[in-house]
Amino acid sequence: MKRILFTAAATVLATWSPLSQAAFPEKPIEIVVPWPAGIEADISARAIATVMSKKLGVPVQVINRPGAQGVIGTAEVARAKPDGYTVGSLNVAGIISQPIAGNATYKPADFDPIGLYSAVSMVLAVKADAPFKDLKSFEAAAKSSSKQFVFGSYGPASYPALTVQRMSKANGWPLKAVTFPSPGPLQLETGDADFVAAPYAVLASAIKAGQVQPLVALTKDRLAQLPNTPTLREAGYNFDPLLWSGLFVPKGTPQDVVDKLGAALRDAVQDPSIKDLSQRINSPFFYVDPKQSAAQVRDDDAGLRPVMEALGLAKK
Repeated sequence: MKRILFTAAATVLATWSPLSQAAFPEKPIEIVVPWPAGIEADISARAIATVMSKKLGVPVQVINRPGAQGVIGTAEVARAKPDGYTVGSLNVAGIISQPIAGNATYKPADFDPIGLYSAVSMVLAVKADAPFKDLKSFEAAAKSSSKQFVFGSYGPASYPALTVQRMSKANGWPLKAVTFPSPGPLQLETGDADFVAAPYAVLASAIKAGQVQPLVALTKDRLAQLPNTPTLREAGYNFDPLLWSGLFVPKGTPQDVVDKLGAALRDAVQDPSIKDLSQRINSPFFYVDPKQSAAQVRDDDAGLRPVMEALGLAKK
């Protein structure tokens, strides 16, 4: 009998590990948002956190860690214990652009994706009375013009600007980028910019009023609000621009924890409250699984790095 008990105890000890001693989750989860409270990225993360809390049965709290264009909060997630209790709601700029620029000590490989869940719907647009009505005629005019077209930009390292520079590099049409605090219809109306890449929410009223002409949606799928405006891939480019936000955990988080968080996120984006928010802020919510999310990160890194190097924005 003693031998049987000893053998059973040894078997239990051999299969025991600290990670298996308690079911996940057993305490509150923190979602770090590396941006100030009240902006779209924060609003979206809070809405997702509320629904995930119901799915997981524990509080899911949003913690804002703004600063350094997203680097401070993103770095905090990279340094966190890989146990699933610290999650980051991170975006393409923080994970990819900032490390390439040399502004961060972390790298994309320091994170495991739970899943991408939202994106800002960017649109490349011109003034309605411009002499071109689609991207093809715009590019032809840009190539033949004696004057470089002025692009209204959020800044040289912003994701919309890098996407447009990537387009310019791929198809060989020149541009002059000028930074504005919030490029949109005003810069087109005043003539300060010949074209802009801005969120659909910024352009929507001017598009509806017939003041602005959308040329291409800088999104993976066509926007429901602009069913006749093609995506970049439909317009002939071999990449899908996606100004995404996603949930990420530190590298090395147990797979079963990633799976549970992923299932909660997948269910959350289908919740009626999230669908309502999507309509109100004109931004899509979706679920991209960890494998596909990792592929998106790799593709973005591979696509943005040479563009930033060519512009002198990458740390050598």
